Amino acid sequence: MMPTERMPREIAVAAADEIRRLNECTGRPGAYPYPTDVHHTVGALAGLLEQLPRTLHQLAAGLNAIDPEHLAVLEDPPTPVQKQADVAYELGCAIAAIERAGTHLRQAQHTAAELVYTGPVPGV
Repeated sequence: MMPTERMPREIAVAAADEIRRLNECTGRPGAYPYPTDVHHTVGALAGLLEQLPRTLHQLAAGLNAIDPEHLAVLEDPPTPVQKQADVAYELGCAIAAIERAGTHLRQAQHTAAELVYTGPVPGV
C-alpha cells in the first residue's frame, strides 16, 4: 500500500460522515428549490449505490482471503470458515437490495427530469 492511500475503513467512515451531512442538509426547508436539484441529487445517489455492490464483493473477497488459521470465533462451533460464509451471505443479500434500490433511484431521477419549474426565480 502506498503511504498516501487510506485504508478502506477510513474511506467508509468518511463516506458515512458525508451521508450524515447530506441528511442534515436535505432536512432544511428549501433544500431543493428546483426540480433539477432533485434530479441531480438523486442521480448522484444512484451512482453511489451502483458502485456499492462492487465494493461489497471486494470486501467479501478480502475477508475470505484471510487464512482461517489466523481467525477465531468467540464460540465453538461455528468455525471461522462458517462465520466467513455467513458474512458473505449477508453481504449478498445487501448487494441484491442495493441493486434494487439503485434501479428505483434511477427511475426517480428520470421521472424528476420530467418536472419543469415555473415559479418565480429570485434575483430576476
